[in-house]
Amino acid sequence: MSTNAANKSAHAHSAIVSMELHVNGRVLPIAQLGPNFLVLENPIDYPPTDAEITMSIDGHEDRWPVQLVDGIQAGQRKTSISRRS
Repeated sequence: MSTNAANKSAHAHSAIVSMELHVNGRVLPIAQLGPNFLVLENPIDYPPTDAEITMSIDGHEDRWPVQLVDGIQAGQRKTSISRRS
């Protein structure tokens, strides 16, 4: 291994990331998050409603409100969301 490669691996950082959807008291883990969709690890049937996303990166948590545009369907990978103000 070259010195340059060793230096890069010595300074590498792998962030600890968790994402959750909070909807009416339920917490659903998010597997993937896009600009206008999310993929839940275990989707359940749920009607359109307001919800909140929490994202934690290395212990720093951000939260923002979203609208579940079409609700959640248990058999569908992607769930449409829109950001609320």
